[in-house]
Amino acid sequence: MSFLNGISTGHTPLGQNGRGGRNSAILELIPEHKTGSFRWHRHDYPAAIACWNYHPEYELHLITQGAGRAMIGDHIGPFSTGQLVLIGPDLPHAWFSPLSEGEVLQGRDVVLQFSQNWIEGLIALCPELSGLTRMLAESVHGLEFTGVQALAHAEALVALGSTQGPGQKLASCVSLLSGLSQSPWRRLSTGRDRTVAGGDGISGAARINRLVRQLLTTDPATIRHETIASTIGMTPSGFSRQFRAVTGETFMSFVQKLRIGHACHLLATTPKAVTDICREAGFSNLSNFNRVFLGLRGCTPRQFRQQSRQIAAPDRRVHTRSLGAPKRQLQEA
Repeated sequence: MSFLNGISTGHTPLGQNGRGGRNSAILELIPEHKTGSFRWHRHDYPAAIACWNYHPEYELHLITQGAGRAMIGDHIGPFSTGQLVLIGPDLPHAWFSPLSEGEVLQGRDVVLQFSQNWIEGLIALCPELSGLTRMLAESVHGLEFTGVQALAHAEALVALGSTQGPGQKLASCVSLLSGLSQSPWRRLSTGRDRTVAGGDGISGAARINRLVRQLLTTDPATIRHETIASTIGMTPSGFSRQFRAVTGETFMSFVQKLRIGHACHLLATTPKAVTDICREAGFSNLSNFNRVFLGLRGCTPRQFRQQSRQIAAPDRRVHTRSLGAPKRQLQEA
């Protein structure tokens, strides 16, 4: 497997930098659609557009194939085929998939983007759409849609790209957003860190960024501070300072997010005991695991498993083909 693609050298993938500045997610400039109210497009992975980025528009993002780790605000967690997420304005986000050399996931991402002015104006004009308000407000955390409704909405999003006629396309888009607002979702990011711009120019940032890409494909239980530091030719203390200066958070905090993300995946998809998941995620004792889990997720592992079962969708992988086969590298409507 190659390292995950998409984090540009010199751009910090997470958090605030060590001087109180903002992290360097890339500002994505969404082309203005003078003949349309929103932008729909589909792209391959890897692609230049598939990077750690943010923008002032709302974004509905569907993964049609592949798996990996998603980074949305301060959330780091696994994703798989069928994940459907609403990203709020200026919330940094990216989906990274481990790939073999030369591998390309054609049409992996289907994206719908629309401006705050457009959707707020539409709600003001049409009181029937007032139900969108709560969903849009919650989207500052990144919302993953769940349950059987998520699959239907994913299919509607794919179909939107081939809908003929501007009037029908607009109606389909509004219907999709209205349906989403009545569907179950879960928050991904805590919203504590929504900083996005700037750069620090610290020497060694490239090494840290390459390391972050590697860690995202590594079993989090095997990550050790001293070992990682030595692999990039730094002392443990020097590595810790450099990592925090570049990413804005401690190395241990970053690893804990990886481990809790892995634990969440196991809790939601396997019947394994919490004690076994604790060890498999890389925690040496259950009390520490529960404490870190509660701090990052706001609930205990058992509560998370119960919530996941209540909103669990059917296995999305069996529906991969229904999400539509891409015809070229970039499609836009």
